[in-house]
Amino acid sequence: MTQKPSNAFIAASWIALGVGMAGYLVGLWRAEMLLNEKGFYAFAFLLAMFGAITVQKNTRDSQQAGKKDA
Repeated sequence: MTQKPSNAFIAASWIALGVGMAGYLVGLWRAEMLLNEKGFYAFAFLLAMFGAITVQKNTRDSQQAGKKDA
């Protein structure tokens, strides 16, 4: 039997993600770097976010497929 995360946990997760993203982007904005360096770090950030979301969605889909087989 799998339990769904509580609403408080989901809210805390979204808040932590938002604070982390905002902190990274503010730090990148205020950094004294060349624009091409900022672009590199911004692209690395976007790639990491895409990777994290992809892993999360694939894991969720795999778990849902396992429930259908059982």
